[in-house]
Amino acid sequence: MKTDWLSWAGVAGLTMIWGASFALTEVALRGFHPMALATGRVCLAACAMLLAARITGAGLPVGRAQWRACGILGVFSLAVPFSLLSWGQQFVDSSIASIFIAGTPLFILALSRFALGDPIRPRQWGGFAIGFLGLVWLVDPGPALFENSNGLAALACLGAAASYGCASILVRLMPPMHPVTATAGSTLTASLLTLPFGLMHLPEALPLAAPVLALLVLGVLQTGLAQLLRYFTVKRAGPVFVSIVGYLIPIWAAILGIVFLAETPGWRAALAYGLIVSGLLLSRTAPTRHK
Repeated sequence: MKTDWLSWAGVAGLTMIWGASFALTEVALRGFHPMALATGRVCLAACAMLLAARITGAGLPVGRAQWRACGILGVFSLAVPFSLLSWGQQFVDSSIASIFIAGTPLFILALSRFALGDPIRPRQWGGFAIGFLGLVWLVDPGPALFENSNGLAALACLGAAASYGCASILVRLMPPMHPVTATAGSTLTASLLTLPFGLMHLPEALPLAAPVLALLVLGVLQTGLAQLLRYFTVKRAGPVFVSIVGYLIPIWAAILGIVFLAETPGWRAALAYGLIVSGLLLSRTAPTRHK
């Protein structure tokens, strides 16, 4: 694993691209059903990546093992989280949804231990507990959690974060293949999986220009090219290093939400984000050695 300037550039690029996706999703939802939006994102990304695979000569996956790996990755990195986030953002602000995604590194930390066998120190488990407390605080569990759309939307966003965490681990476990090949295969299989559901919820009339443009950008840039960049960065630096993106995204997403969508994240969101980041920093920082 390398943590050179290319790895840091990948993290910065993913932060900027994915941080903007929450605001773009909110705009796109003004003209599209959540499932139509999720399907459109994946299908547009698949078209872009199939073209990239043809131009670069990387081609599509070969053999049952490669297609199986790409199919599973497509489910956890695209189909499931996009569907959950698109539905959830009908009821929660883009800045709040991004804080839930900040919890992705917590899931990566736990899954790295059980799926990859990576050793985890007690200090890291302590950080995990603090960060997960922030997620619980943001969900606001209580008797009415399942009785209103806001509570269910919070759980949907949390499920998306867990799905992203699984996807990062799956990248490490995939058989060797070109990044373009892996990305094209995963977007293609995810588009085939979501297409029937998206066709059931097509808009009756062509939406306004802003939602259409937001969908196009989400599909080509935030989904297609970002998947390629994530695959490259995880392969180069590992999923734990790339997980730093998870708690940088909410800062950028909040700025965009405040400036362009007039959102006002409250103190509860700020406290939850503080707990999540504190837990992440604790789990990533080595204890000081006294001489």
